[in-house]
Amino acid sequence: MKMTAGEIAALIGGELQGPAEAVITGVMPLPAAAATDLAYLEKAAAAFSSSAAWIAGRPAGCLIAPQEAKSALAARAGSVIYVKNPKQAFAQVLSKFEKELNPLPKAGVHPSAVVAAGARIGAGVHIGPHAVVETLAEIGAGAVISAGCYVGEGTRIGAGSRLYPNVTVRERCVIGKNAILHPGVVVGSDGYGYLNVSGSHSKIPQVGRVIIEDDVEIGANSAIDRAALDATVIGTGTKIDNLVHIAHNVRIGHNCLIIAQAGIAGSTALGNNVIISGQAGISDHVTIGDNAIVLAKTGIMSDLGAGQIVFGNTGRPRALAMKIEVLLSKLPELYATVRKLKKLLLPADAPENDNK
Repeated sequence: MKMTAGEIAALIGGELQGPAEAVITGVMPLPAAAATDLAYLEKAAAAFSSSAAWIAGRPAGCLIAPQEAKSALAARAGSVIYVKNPKQAFAQVLSKFEKELNPLPKAGVHPSAVVAAGARIGAGVHIGPHAVVETLAEIGAGAVISAGCYVGEGTRIGAGSRLYPNVTVRERCVIGKNAILHPGVVVGSDGYGYLNVSGSHSKIPQVGRVIIEDDVEIGANSAIDRAALDATVIGTGTKIDNLVHIAHNVRIGHNCLIIAQAGIAGSTALGNNVIISGQAGISDHVTIGDNAIVLAKTGIMSDLGAGQIVFGNTGRPRALAMKIEVLLSKLPELYATVRKLKKLLLPADAPENDNK
């Protein structure tokens, strides 16, 4: 990539200070940025702190900074672009960098790929080495099916979606437009359903499917189970981290964030804009309302109302859970105090049953 500071300013709609012709060929964090790198300063307060001189003197060729930092950075020698939201602007430039660093593979079917005669392949689709696309599958225009992927019979992949290597999307599932599935994702594995018959676990057939709507991203080695009868649904704009398990019949709303190693058990429903933090566990048949936040390592065993923020093994309200954690650390001290009070208040010959 090669852009001038002036071109970057035009791209992000910022106000340029300094040389417009400064050439930028890379992006780096501010501490590591060199003379041809772009960096950003997220908060204006840093420019007015004890680090101000250090920030102003960094060799980064171009710095994206908050509008409020103008006076602090006025004397900076290198180019500065002032914007309302530096992190968002930096991400916009990163998107352009990424397209040049990691361009989409060329359209076409690799000779080692196996595409069934009944599959429908849209314009500009890439199907990589050793990928398999079964009969009646549909691949939308511009989609990328990378090396080693499997697309099952009757499955639909939307236009512009990208399956990275070794993704499996089993039969009859639906992936919307512009979805991203990272390596090792499995969509449509059987739900965990068994019936105890005469002391042994008999499998309940899982004949439903998975529907993943538009603009969903699923991290590496995550698994989305098919429904027993109807559909497991991941709503538009939801982002799922690595190593997440979504069980059968789960329905997740729009724009949710599901963080690494979280698990959501069967038939649970999440509203819109819900955040499930890392290693949280959600029990089955639970409803979680819009905008709720489940903090890390929290267990949810009953319904959670809209906007609630919970933490702890039993998913207590955050403030209460934090208070309990503080009090638990003081239990030895509290116990010693209680013993002293008992000695003062109880008769000398009263039995003490809890001295151990």
